[in-house]
Amino acid sequence: MACRIVVADDSETILQMVQLTLSRAGYEPVGARHGGEAVDAVREHRPELLIVDATMPVLDGYEVVRTIRAELADDAPYVMMLTASDRAVDRERAAEAGLDEFLAKPFSPIALRDRVVELLEGGSG
Repeated sequence: MACRIVVADDSETILQMVQLTLSRAGYEPVGARHGGEAVDAVREHRPELLIVDATMPVLDGYEVVRTIRAELADDAPYVMMLTASDRAVDRERAAEAGLDEFLAKPFSPIALRDRVVELLEGGSG
């Protein structure tokens, strides 16, 4: 059975690109277009990984991560944040929210795929 991954981004282009990249790598992506949908999708699908944009409507990526970590505790998925803001303060905020991985936009689909494989299939996670 393929690993399920929830992908949350309010940019339809980014969402489709990430989902296509993950599908081609053999994963089952589930899309969400805002933070509220992301939380609901994680609750429903119990993915192995959540890939979340930092800036989204309803709940931002940091709030999504805090909500998921609080609700699911040890059962929470790995979390990778995608963001256009790659400042030290953003990385600090991501760490405080409980993120496992931080990937700056723009990013290479190949680099994304390779990092997901490493996280889920035995690299560092």
